[in-house]
Amino acid sequence: MNFRIVNLGVTTRKQAFRSVIRWVLYALLLVVGFVLQSTLPIFKWQPFFVIALACAVSFYEGELSGCVFAAFAGFMQDMATGGLLGFTSIWLIPCCMFVTLLVVNLIHRNIINYLWMTSATLIVTQLMELLFKHIIWRNPHLDIIIFQYMLPSVIVTILISSVIYLIVKFLNKKLGIEVTDDEIGSVFRGVDVHEEKVRY
Repeated sequence: MNFRIVNLGVTTRKQAFRSVIRWVLYALLLVVGFVLQSTLPIFKWQPFFVIALACAVSFYEGELSGCVFAAFAGFMQDMATGGLLGFTSIWLIPCCMFVTLLVVNLIHRNIINYLWMTSATLIVTQLMELLFKHIIWRNPHLDIIIFQYMLPSVIVTILISSVIYLIVKFLNKKLGIEVTDDEIGSVFRGVDVHEEKVRY
């Protein structure tokens, strides 16, 4: 049985340039989010800009690129919150992979789906932090940690994440790689239409 793979990757210099610019802007957004997250905790809590950004990028990019971006976002999160470097990445990478796979296979790209997936990602990462950093060590102040630190951070992040989503959506719309029907059809040229056992 023969298989053919439709290559939807970068095909022209213009597309390659747009892709590079898009990822440079993603990286700049990550740095800005890290700086804001590190300098904004005027209360006991701080918004998690980098986690929301990682979910937004995974919402519009592929599995591998989304996971790599999530790994860096996890490192930034740990540096901003003073946590163990790489701890958040352990949980953020599979969450962002799940986001990408859902978007590719099951759901549509819209702000409602983004908000509930970001909320789920925030809950997972914060529950893991609560478990491994506080519950296991029998911290007697769990109620203070949950209601004065984690819960306000999650709520404010969900509220702000709409803006992050719109920014990433705009960048993807302006700098994303659009594949035309002709480019997809070029994969099928030279294939015998009567040939059986050929899958695309």
